[in-house]
Amino acid sequence: MNDEVFEVPPSNSLDLHHFKPNEVKALIDEFIWSCEQAGIREAEIIHGKGTGNMRELSHVVLKKHAKVKNFQLGGAENSQNWGKTSFVLIV
Repeated sequence: MNDEVFEVPPSNSLDLHHFKPNEVKALIDEFIWSCEQAGIREAEIIHGKGTGNMRELSHVVLKKHAKVKNFQLGGAENSQNWGKTSFVLIV
């Protein structure tokens, strides 16, 4: 076993494709905390298009989160991309 530790650079994107719906809240909470720690104020959650279940779950979590200033479907440049949601954190 290798005990070497690798530091992963912070990212402004969370991809939910490989996670279960019951993991979404904890993942998004941890992601927002990570963004705050790294000084990232604008980020995105990739939830996919599918049935909309992961999108709806993501929006519920973002809507209730005290650190989220606002969020929108798609990105700032392309609001038509309904496979992701972008958000801004309160500074």
